[in-house]
Amino acid sequence: MNCRRPAAAGFLGAVMLVALAVGASQAQERVRLFATVQWIASTTMQVMTVSGTSVAIDLTQADQSSYQGLRNGETVVIDGVVSSDRRRVIAREIWRDQGDTQAP
Repeated sequence: MNCRRPAAAGFLGAVMLVALAVGASQAQERVRLFATVQWIASTTMQVMTVSGTSVAIDLTQADQSSYQGLRNGETVVIDGVVSSDRRRVIAREIWRDQGDTQAP
């Protein structure tokens, strides 16, 4: 009787479960926000969405040139993902809104 086959199948099953769990945890909810800048400090920006919700924006993954020079009260469009703790949006791209409400 070959005892290796069930052990190998169990190991392979465990590896697949871990791979699925890692894949699911890395899947992040994409968002696009139309908002007004409230303040910027270091790698964080606080904005007010058009619906009136204040949202913290993590700037660590955005190109610095996309938010450098932004001022309080400016309207922006932010593409990003919701953080795993759902407390902030991690910005990937930021544009100054030119009034047409469409990002490039």
